[in-house]
Amino acid sequence: MVFAIIIIVLLIALLAGLFALYHKSFYSPYRGVEEIKTKPFLDDNNRFNEIIRQATLLSEIPCTRVHTRSYDGLQLTGRYYHRAENAPVCICFHGYRGSALRDFSVMGQFLQNEGYNVILVDQRAHFKSGGHTITYGIRERRDALSWAEYAARRFGKDTPIYLFGISMGGAVVTMASDLALPDNVRLICADCPYSSPKDIICHVVRWSVKNDKLVWPFIWLSALVYGHLIIRKEITAANAVKNAKVPILLIHGEDDAFVPPEMSAEIAAANPQLVERHTFPNAVHGVSYFSDPDRYIGIVRDFIKRHG
Repeated sequence: MVFAIIIIVLLIALLAGLFALYHKSFYSPYRGVEEIKTKPFLDDNNRFNEIIRQATLLSEIPCTRVHTRSYDGLQLTGRYYHRAENAPVCICFHGYRGSALRDFSVMGQFLQNEGYNVILVDQRAHFKSGGHTITYGIRERRDALSWAEYAARRFGKDTPIYLFGISMGGAVVTMASDLALPDNVRLICADCPYSSPKDIICHVVRWSVKNDKLVWPFIWLSALVYGHLIIRKEITAANAVKNAKVPILLIHGEDDAFVPPEMSAEIAAANPQLVERHTFPNAVHGVSYFSDPDRYIGIVRDFIKRHG
């Protein structure tokens, strides 16, 4: 009897611990109204204030809500900014627990000013899109496919489609590069993408504990039990890029501590014929643009000119 009670107590403790890990790593609390003032990985208040100013300007540009359905039945939604008939369509994916308005505060405006139609996606489990579990690109990559198929249906199969992503969004679009994307997806641009779900989770865990190998099985189990998610080690951005069919641009800040630049270097090395990579000195996570706006815009504009 005592032994049975001990087993039950240990099981309850295990399930509680797994739930805590799931809630911390995979569950998204960001639902409902989009919050643009959530602070990214910045210590520079002036830069943060500029991001919020740009995000506010972007939020004030008229747009319409668009929707599509994920492969597993979730409603996905985003903002659509129309600039011109038959113009290329840019589909933009924000980062982990980020927001489209904040993460694309500048690029969302730049792409519109270039004459492109723009869709700023709410990733699954964020804001007005369905779901509660963030899967680090495992399911989101197929959401990117759903959005590309939506754009091809709505705007026609001859309209160029460009996929953009930042941080987790960058990993999403690179991980989608080996899927059966519509033929009119011409290019992919990823800012500070990580190499794989496991790599980024373990990297972040190392900030809290010394032995991520000890903790990883419990994180993996928490995703399985509470998120019904199997994290397969073969689902990586590097593996996907090996079979990519469109050119890929990678951008990364050299002082990025959250997603180390070595991760995008690994992605680039997987397919050097199709992948082009640029780094920005002194730039931290997700803010390479602000370290050198002219160079950043020049790189993106030139890449689109050559491949779009």
